[in-house]
Amino acid sequence: MKKLSLYIIPVQLFLAAYWFKNGFLDKVVGISLGIIHPKTAYYGLTWGGWHDNIVGSWDKSRIGHLFFSPFFELLFPIIIILQCLPFLFIFMSIINKEFLIGHDRPWLMRSALTSFIVTTIMLFSQTLSNARDAEYLLNLFSISMVLIIYIVVVEKILEKKHNN
Repeated sequence: MKKLSLYIIPVQLFLAAYWFKNGFLDKVVGISLGIIHPKTAYYGLTWGGWHDNIVGSWDKSRIGHLFFSPFFELLFPIIIILQCLPFLFIFMSIINKEFLIGHDRPWLMRSALTSFIVTTIMLFSQTLSNARDAEYLLNLFSISMVLIIYIVVVEKILEKKHNN
């Protein structure tokens, strides 16, 4: 128990749970089930369901309709990949035992940074489109910034003191 970094584990849990649900389950699994079982899959998580939801949000504004909606087929796969990266990086963080005291945490920082970047991209499109998702994305944007700062502080101050 003394070797566990109780400062880092909550960050790993949050990023893992959030991006596993929003990257893998909602997008990869939902779309895959829509392809495999199109009649029984929940439509909202299929490609068509995501198209209707996202393009419907973008189409609420002229900017979104003009600059984003026509490019959904190109943009959505990129967003899916980007949304899976934070979870993959957390997975690497756990494999590399970054939850232990005295370990460097490059994968955890990569996860926090990609979370911030993905959220920024999504927030940008949703804000320009005046979509309601912008509100929760702004909260996630703030949390991502705080996580990055928190990881740096833990690395530089708390963990280094604990090793001495």
